[in-house]
Amino acid sequence: MKVEGSFGSAQLDAAFPALANNGLGLDPLHEARLMRVLCESRLITRRTELVGWLQSEVRRVLPHQILIAAWGDFARWNVKCDVVSSMPGVRSVPLGRCPAEEFIRNSYRRWVRGGREPLRLDAAEAALAQAPCNCPLHLAIGQMRSLVVHGVCDKLSGCDSVYLFLDSRSRAELHVQRGFVALAHLLVCQIDVAWRRVAAVQLDDLPAAHAMARTRPLSLSDRECEILQRIARGSTNSDIAQALEISVFTVKNHLKRIFRKIGVTNRTQAAARYNDALIASERDVPAAVATTAET
Repeated sequence: MKVEGSFGSAQLDAAFPALANNGLGLDPLHEARLMRVLCESRLITRRTELVGWLQSEVRRVLPHQILIAAWGDFARWNVKCDVVSSMPGVRSVPLGRCPAEEFIRNSYRRWVRGGREPLRLDAAEAALAQAPCNCPLHLAIGQMRSLVVHGVCDKLSGCDSVYLFLDSRSRAELHVQRGFVALAHLLVCQIDVAWRRVAAVQLDDLPAAHAMARTRPLSLSDRECEILQRIARGSTNSDIAQALEISVFTVKNHLKRIFRKIGVTNRTQAAARYNDALIASERDVPAAVATTAET
């Protein structure tokens, strides 16, 4: 992404007070990188832009290979999550299927006990209670050695947003800036603002997973079921493309195949067909699954 225009010194100091008089103790190179990160964050409006920004400029300021975002009411564990990773195959998975949930809980508890200040840990410190799991996300977490945890508290709603930065290098191997606490706080605040502008891929969408299994009689693939479910929720082709990180053209091709397979000609009919399939399969849902979906 390209930043248009330029800022004066007074404007920069007003917009980002922590940078005044180089209060972060950054050398010129790292100061320039941070400025680029902060300026580019203001241009982000789509998930693809968010992912590109996190995996390029942000990683140069705060190194990481996996970034887990979690937000909501942690006290009641009404939490939604998302993952951005540079590691092949590591994508979002339902939290109920993976003990990464416990990793997030432990990280959050440590952050709260630390006074909600930026926290640097060995990754193993937050993974002590995890059970074995072979999902790509959990296996990747097991390879990580360093962890940075920080978040933002929304005092208006009483909810938190917490970000976990994981890297396979140890804390000793990673270069830590002298003003790490202030740097991490400033960066996470900008990440939080940028993340709120885009549609997130939710990890804890268990009802969606169950609905996918329950609509198997429609003879659709997993991806087709996922797209049909989003259509039934009222998502546009653009919304679906951003959420699944595919092109709008690909979404349209999927819709043509879905319509043909289930015998409909438009989105409204497809949504109705999907809902009919869910209702028809309701009596076949195992009690344990139904209970999970209700919680």
